[in-house]
Amino acid sequence: MIVIEHFADIPPGTKCSAVFFDTERIRREKEFYAKLYSENGVHDLAVLRAMVAANVPDDPYWLVSLKSSGGAVGDVTRLHRVDDRTGTILADSA
Repeated sequence: MIVIEHFADIPPGTKCSAVFFDTERIRREKEFYAKLYSENGVHDLAVLRAMVAANVPDDPYWLVSLKSSGGAVGDVTRLHRVDDRTGTILADSA
């Protein structure tokens, strides 16, 4: 998988799972973020749209979860978005 190829520090035994975000799932994710931001006081439509756009890609992607045992710290989970068309890892919006 492209995420494992991209990161050289994936320890043996890491669990990998992926969920495909198609057009419908992206629409629902955008609705979720719009509702979340509205409930937290963002009511300007332009600002709301910009905030949602900053957090949800428009094109289909894979949400990949890498879960490894962190020893005494516990399990460590990393999430990555991978563009379905290009196979590249999308930059975090944060």
